[in-house]
Amino acid sequence: RTLLARHDAHFRLSCPYTSQQNGKAERALRALKDGVHALLFHASMPPRFWAKALSTSTYLLNRRPCQS
Repeated sequence: RTLLARHDAHFRLSCPYTSQQNGKAERALRALKDGVHALLFHASMPPRFWAKALSTSTYLLNRRPCQS
C-alpha cells in the first residue's frame, strides 16, 4: 500500500465474480479481445496465433491517443 500511495494509486477490493464492479478493467479486456478477433479474422490466421495477436493488440491499444 505504501507503493500505491507513492504513485497516487488506489486499492479497492470487489466481490468475487462481479465483473460489473470493475467496468474500466472489463472494458479494456473487451477492447483487447475485439482487437485480437479482428486481427486474426482480417489476416485469415488460425487461432494458434492468438498470443501474437494479443501482443499486437495490446501494443496498438497502448499507442492510441486517449484523454488523461
